[in-house]
Amino acid sequence: MAYLKWFLFLLIGVPFELFAKLMSPVLAFFVNDEGWLPQWLWWFQTPDNTCDGDRGHKERWPRDGVFWTWMRRCAWLFRNSAYGFNYYVLGIHYKPGDEWWFEGDPSVGDTSGVSGLCKWYLKRDGKLIGWQIYFAHHYQIFGTWKCVRIGAGWKIWGNSQADIASDPYCPHWAYCNLFKGSGRENAQ
Repeated sequence: MAYLKWFLFLLIGVPFELFAKLMSPVLAFFVNDEGWLPQWLWWFQTPDNTCDGDRGHKERWPRDGVFWTWMRRCAWLFRNSAYGFNYYVLGIHYKPGDEWWFEGDPSVGDTSGVSGLCKWYLKRDGKLIGWQIYFAHHYQIFGTWKCVRIGAGWKIWGNSQADIASDPYCPHWAYCNLFKGSGRENAQ
């Protein structure tokens, strides 16, 4: 049933994300001086970062001024379109007592430089309520490291039960990038 629920949520989430991408230039006008959208636009907000983005995003968009701040915020809202919607509306919420486990290597990822497959699961009262599958494969093309990154389900990351308990919200997601940057580039 959790697999069907994820698919049905995908039918809702994808059109909403496309709408959010189109609206990102308009949404950026509503961001306050501290970088947050008003509560009534929270479905478009990333709960863990302001609309100015994380450290990496700020490094990509370092300029200040009215225009450049607006551009940085547009880019963040476009990249993380409808994050709050996927987080609070379509996401699942870990509760104490839920059963959580993974199969594979949870260090697999684009930034870690580790290739492989990992699956995470979340059960409540003996019923599967959430899952995640994540695949990363690093390769070199023309001397540059790239990564195939594919993921689906709900973001149930972590190496331990404590990891998911520290951030109990698990947003709905689907992702595919065949040419993502690779953490192996930084290791050399």
